[in-house]
Amino acid sequence: MNKQLFILCTATVLLLGGCTDKAEQIPAYLDLKPFVVDEPGGAAWHKITDGWLYVNGEFLGAYTLPATVPVLAEGESEIILFPGVKENGILATPNIYPFMKRYETTVTLSPAENTAVNPSTSYDDDAMFPWEGRSDFDGSTAVQFEDRDGDDDTGYVLTENGAFAGKSLLMAVDTAHWLMEIASEKVDELPLASERQVWLELHYNSDMPFTLYLLGSIGNSSEIAQPVFQFNTTEGWNKTYINLTEFVSASLQENYRLFFRASLPRDNSNKFSQITGNVMLDNIRLVHF
Repeated sequence: MNKQLFILCTATVLLLGGCTDKAEQIPAYLDLKPFVVDEPGGAAWHKITDGWLYVNGEFLGAYTLPATVPVLAEGESEIILFPGVKENGILATPNIYPFMKRYETTVTLSPAENTAVNPSTSYDDDAMFPWEGRSDFDGSTAVQFEDRDGDDDTGYVLTENGAFAGKSLLMAVDTAHWLMEIASEKVDELPLASERQVWLELHYNSDMPFTLYLLGSIGNSSEIAQPVFQFNTTEGWNKTYINLTEFVSASLQENYRLFFRASLPRDNSNKFSQITGNVMLDNIRLVHF
């Protein structure tokens, strides 16, 4: 019995003596700066808020920029940063923006040292814009909209007053004319396959809620309306990126229109909660591959 106890104790001592604490690896740090956007208006006209980070082929996460990220790598390292946006303007749904190029660089990482990464991006060469050059309302021709509310006394205007840049589209309503509905000209170039994404970029400034629908049709058939997005009021101009892919691929129509509906809000007793309302739109850009 004592001999067995002695052997057990000896084995335990030998095992404990053979274990040594492994020194923790000291991380290097990447200082990820906001994306520079090599497009008209630069970063101020876009809202590339996030970066999806890969180091030496390993995905390390999506970060709201700027961000400092610890990295367990040392020496020459490959950095890839994909530009990301808040899909449909929702903080909880960050997504890689597929139409802008990823940023790639090689840096030398050292433990405990900070290395700055200054990413830049621009639109992918294969990105297509059905309304190229006409969606900002500033040129000699602009995207056309038609009145759909049946009120001959209402209609959108293009104005420089309060515009985002140059001219912007204004939808104005009041208690006498509380509803305005406008539909864009047809687009017949949108891909129907879900793997080919379709997005809408949009600047907007509104003191009342308004709604976006997607109208689809085949030939001269009646249009099918799909509610897409409910916009809330803003404090100044905002930019959003709306993913239309599922709406287009589900409806499988030949032609599409954007349809905006602005209705003066009412309270619980069905009385108008404000006497006037304004919705301003600019840079209405459809983009797809």
